[in-house]
Amino acid sequence: MKRVLLALPLLACAHAPQAPGRDDLELHRSAIVVDTHSDVTQAIAYEGYEFASRHDFLHEDLPRAREGGLDAQFFSIWIDPERIKPDNWYAESLHQVEAVQAMARKNAGAVALARTAAEVRANAGRGVFSVLLGLEGGHSLLPGSEEEQLEHLRRFAQLGVRYMTLTWSISNPIGGSSTDPGHWVGLTPFGRRVLEEMDRLGVAVDVSHVSDPLFWDALRAVKKPVIASHSSVRALANVPRNMTDTMIEAVRDNGGAVCINFFSGFLDAAHYEAVKPYLPQMKGMTTAQAQRFLRDKPLPEVPLARIADHIDHVVKVASADHACLGSDFDGIPTIPVGLEDASKLPWLTAELRRRGYSKEQLEKILGGNVLRVLEANERGAAAPAQAGAARSEGRTVSDIK
Repeated sequence: MKRVLLALPLLACAHAPQAPGRDDLELHRSAIVVDTHSDVTQAIAYEGYEFASRHDFLHEDLPRAREGGLDAQFFSIWIDPERIKPDNWYAESLHQVEAVQAMARKNAGAVALARTAAEVRANAGRGVFSVLLGLEGGHSLLPGSEEEQLEHLRRFAQLGVRYMTLTWSISNPIGGSSTDPGHWVGLTPFGRRVLEEMDRLGVAVDVSHVSDPLFWDALRAVKKPVIASHSSVRALANVPRNMTDTMIEAVRDNGGAVCINFFSGFLDAAHYEAVKPYLPQMKGMTTAQAQRFLRDKPLPEVPLARIADHIDHVVKVASADHACLGSDFDGIPTIPVGLEDASKLPWLTAELRRRGYSKEQLEKILGGNVLRVLEANERGAAAPAQAGAARSEGRTVSDIK
């Protein structure tokens, strides 16, 4: 299980989630729905999880994604530094990439790798689920010298990685994390070299998990729009993992997007406080084990509407052009009632429509904003991040060694 950190103040919710009506479903199905962060990769790579089969545990598989109208998913390539030795971080990251590619190859026709926004749109047009890759934490570039780490970044871009989270919950040579002693550390000189190379390769900068100083240094240094792939709102949840209003404004001014995390503990402080005593017992559990462990615990319910509250706040601060969905499916132990898994995504659309969002606004929030950020990062990029329109299906690590 990925470690979950900190909490937020309780907001009042006056209504239960409403089932999507015909108009809700039509709008949801006509939009290209993109989720920017899922950790189901871990189950695929290490637990033999058959993504193409329907399950009654975890949050996401292909049948439930289809039922939920999800067109494109970023699969997180994430190394747990407590389980994997530093000498193996880069190699194990490649193993996870290959596991996701193998899943796509095994399900060719229903699933396809995507490297560009155009490929996502083309796949959606023919009813094919898009698999995108996001590298969660610059520690995956290790071990190696600065030059070797930059070469590792190039390899990831060649394999189709479209964003890199600069840090995870541990700091690394790029800069500081929001949740370890590096919380006061900004962008390092090597980090500047990494940002320049990401710009050249067309790999978007992801500012989730970063320290506040690293966020501001990165926003000053980047030349293209950034993404916060799975962060919620700090004004509603005063925790380091969430975004302040000034950060949201900076992402807006940069042309980027803030994608809301679905973890109940990032959406409700009372829920997190109730979970916290169980964290020592959950140490070492997989996400599925943690989810099962917490099912019978006396935790306060968090409604789906709380996700909409956070989206509302981003829209209020930055407009509907800069909000998006970053569920953190299967990287979190609890999720709001009404959005228990990927099949329930239309319920979120129904809640947002109930709040008065227009079709055009919802199309942006559900996926259009992410595609715009991808396109902006593709412009002027070196060949690896653009290549593969004709070769993306079935291409593996081994194919290009």
